[in-house]
Amino acid sequence: MKIHFIFVLVSLLSINSAQAQEGSDIYVGKLNFWDKQAVSDLIQVTNSADYTNQPYFFGHDKLYFTQAVTRDEVDQTDIFVYDIMSKKVTNVTQSSESEYSPTPLAKGVGMSVIRVNSEGKQELWSLSAKGKPIKHLVPAVEPVGYQVWLNENELLLFVLGEPHTLQRVDIENENVEGIVIDSMIGASLYQFENSDWFLYSQTENGNKLKAYNRRTNKTLVVTDMPEGSQYFSVSATGHIIASDGTSLYQRKLVAKGERLEAQESWKLMPILNEKCQSGISRTSISHHGGMIALVCPH
Repeated sequence: MKIHFIFVLVSLLSINSAQAQEGSDIYVGKLNFWDKQAVSDLIQVTNSADYTNQPYFFGHDKLYFTQAVTRDEVDQTDIFVYDIMSKKVTNVTQSSESEYSPTPLAKGVGMSVIRVNSEGKQELWSLSAKGKPIKHLVPAVEPVGYQVWLNENELLLFVLGEPHTLQRVDIENENVEGIVIDSMIGASLYQFENSDWFLYSQTENGNKLKAYNRRTNKTLVVTDMPEGSQYFSVSATGHIIASDGTSLYQRKLVAKGERLEAQESWKLMPILNEKCQSGISRTSISHHGGMIALVCPH
């Protein structure tokens, strides 16, 4: 069996296309937007010929990510964790199912992930800190690709379809379908600082950075994304880092009343690492904003 991957493409991939995902490695370094070289001291975290992607910082000392593995001659993905202090990488899940898109739970210890069941369905699950499945969170919504927690009980989900949609779901009403907020959205979902605003991208009428307010339920266009960009990440300093697959760009946002405004223009962020010169597909920024993870394809 080959699993479904939905990391980049705009529609569900066939079961046999998992191996088409390009190999990549993850690097971790320091981030300071006020230094001449914003990203510095990069350390290679992984060294794999296979797909390695979706980094996400949990707290100050751990970076979770997704990596393709072969177990019992079956191709799938597992969740791994990199301990920043010890520099040790551990496979967290090691299950017969595929898991990806690790995200910290809004309350308690553990994570929410996308889990691919035996029928190939992409479901939102909660896992323990040790990677053991706890609960299928929203059985009424599938196939799910990505998630961000709005509060202890609600999430925004990237739900695959024609078109992809942004949906708000409540895990206390697990058998109720999600409320569609927007459509034709991209895969990156982030809270802006500690505000009520949550950022995502939309490809309708150009490539836009948009925001959804969890309190007012309103959406707005913040700015244009850099040409060709698919992914972005958000810093606690209010900076957005976007990738066009080759280069990184940064721009600062500020919250003004009921609006988010982009300042100045997108600025190129050179990366002084020879192994990342062929491109950078994704980034992740630590909660305190001082560290960054880069995904560099081979």
